[in-house]
Amino acid sequence: MRSLEKRLEKLEFYFKLAIEMGNRDAYPFYGLIMDRELGEGDVQRVTALCDELSELLQKQKAQGLVLHENLLTQFAGQLTTKLPVNDTIHALYKQGLYTELMKEFIVILQHGK
Repeated sequence: MRSLEKRLEKLEFYFKLAIEMGNRDAYPFYGLIMDRELGEGDVQRVTALCDELSELLQKQKAQGLVLHENLLTQFAGQLTTKLPVNDTIHALYKQGLYTELMKEFIVILQHGK
């Protein structure tokens, strides 16, 4: 059993090295996932949350609503505590994931300062 653990540790190390060797700036959300040691289930919950909120954003816009702070509040409230809200928003946006939703969140955060 110890041999298997050693092999897994080595694979984890090699995987982290491979990520470091790549262009980390192009994949900031993936880097954040690794830095915060999220599991696959955590990531699936984040993407499911973003899918749901993206759909709600589209519905709100179709209804003519222009204020979407409630979506940011829901995002912050349901996001795993392992991820910082602002860093996650910016990482998702920079990586090109959920860009419309994240752009809304960035605008809200900027106006809140």
